[in-house]
Amino acid sequence: MATHYKASVILRLISGILLLIAIGSHPYSYYILLRWIVCGTSLFSGWVFSEIKQHNWAWAFFIIGILFNPIIPVYLDKTSWVLIDLISAALLFYSLKFIKEA
Repeated sequence: MATHYKASVILRLISGILLLIAIGSHPYSYYILLRWIVCGTSLFSGWVFSEIKQHNWAWAFFIIGILFNPIIPVYLDKTSWVLIDLISAALLFYSLKFIKEA
């Protein structure tokens, strides 16, 4: 199980950085790739947090995963996405303090 925790930490760091980079202007393909990465990271991290009984974090990540899901995308204006990207990145980084290996 320790590898799941380490993978979750690495994925959350990468996703947080990609979300901060997304605040600039990029080709549409960057944002499609971002959706896949953030959705996958969020769902995986939600599962990891639910396994260690930290259900508030699990729900937060499941909600982020749904918001960034690439299959049925949520369409918002750029200003809204900048705010969502910042909040999501902050949660990804802040959550690093709360995961404990079993």
